[in-house]
Amino acid sequence: MTDEILLIEDRGRTRWLTLNRPDVRNALNRDLNDALIDALIEADHDPSVYVVAITGAGTTFCSGADLGDAKRLADAGKPFYGPLHNNRRSLFEVMIDTRKPTIAVVNGAAVAGGFELVLSCDLRIAAEGAFFAVPEAKRGRGAHYASVALPQLVPSAIAMEWLYTGRRVSLEEASRWGLVNRVLPADGLVAGAEEFLAVLTDSAPLSLERLKLTFRRTAGMDPHAAIRLDIGPDVYLSEDQVEGTRAFLEKRAPEWKGR
Repeated sequence: MTDEILLIEDRGRTRWLTLNRPDVRNALNRDLNDALIDALIEADHDPSVYVVAITGAGTTFCSGADLGDAKRLADAGKPFYGPLHNNRRSLFEVMIDTRKPTIAVVNGAAVAGGFELVLSCDLRIAAEGAFFAVPEAKRGRGAHYASVALPQLVPSAIAMEWLYTGRRVSLEEASRWGLVNRVLPADGLVAGAEEFLAVLTDSAPLSLERLKLTFRRTAGMDPHAAIRLDIGPDVYLSEDQVEGTRAFLEKRAPEWKGR
């Protein structure tokens, strides 16, 4: 590992973002938070990137916000402002808005803000032995994003139990409620994730963007209103739509251009 707090690597059409603060279980301090936002925005504007995978260095995915930051502010007599009282966008807001599909490759514990980072991704692949928790209620904090997102991903009574109790949620329990797409052996997580991602990145990039944006921006809308929205790139008039049709009829792999 390098001294960089966020490792950025392109593997094929996937941009891998690795949280690289293993000495503090990849806790999110301001620098790592900002680095993630910058990397997501850069990936959005890079046509060679089809999807973004997020994982953690070492044996933990992410332990959440670096509470050392909050303590230092408290010791200095300064308030710790929440996500709606800050002078910059929330990481999770950027995660929702990013145009490229996002996949959490959960290599270990995902706790508090780390669990929220998992929830903000479109898809989730986890290693056996990983677990989740939102212990903010036990620490006097808010779980602001999780309180919105979690009840949309699992039944509301289950979500509120996890939020109210802050208890550890096993991978088996999370999978039972449909939160995880794949569970893989820990020693085969990266290889299995890359195989999964290869299937995704065989899809047309403009189609991936449109599917992502339509899903995100119509969430909770009346279906009749939602289907009238024209969100994202117009894939129906794209060169890739013509290429996809030809490739299907000619029984060959398509060559996407992203236009």
